[in-house]
Amino acid sequence: MAELVGKRYASSLFEVGIELNKLDDFHSQLEFIEKTFRSEEKLIQILEHPRISKGEKRRMLENIFTQNISKEILNFLFIIIDKRREDSLMDIVREYNTLFKEYKGILEIEAVTAVSMKEDAKEKLKLVLKNRFKKEIQLSNSIDPSIIGGVVLKMDNKVIDSSLKSQLKEMESIIKGVSL
Repeated sequence: MAELVGKRYASSLFEVGIELNKLDDFHSQLEFIEKTFRSEEKLIQILEHPRISKGEKRRMLENIFTQNISKEILNFLFIIIDKRREDSLMDIVREYNTLFKEYKGILEIEAVTAVSMKEDAKEKLKLVLKNRFKKEIQLSNSIDPSIIGGVVLKMDNKVIDSSLKSQLKEMESIIKGVSL
């Protein structure tokens, strides 16, 4: 249910962003809001607390965000409070981010490697992926020494595993399948 609410609210805000030509502004402001709430977990607890009045929640958000977000986004937050959808805020931000990246042709890819990738290797990989997927690539690198070597690419709901670990497992299954 919360996911559906997140999609509806994010879609509405996204449409307003297109109309006002403020997609990028809204995106960066929502990222700022998300970072603020993630760094101060008490804020989300206060925002979601049923005994704290709508007025108090509105004042809190106004005090925290007035200097850093537009009136449109602040009013959007007020609508979320008025409709008692505070528990869906992070879903809304996540869904808006997804819509934004689809619209802008951006693909997020996580490259899992045994050791940290050097910048030139990241840039080369980004270029290969950009040519392959015909999208702008946002590449992050995480380390998992257990893959031994190679790379595992994670994007959307896909995984491309070209790690040494997976190749060794495949070889092992082939060898075990051959009877001598």
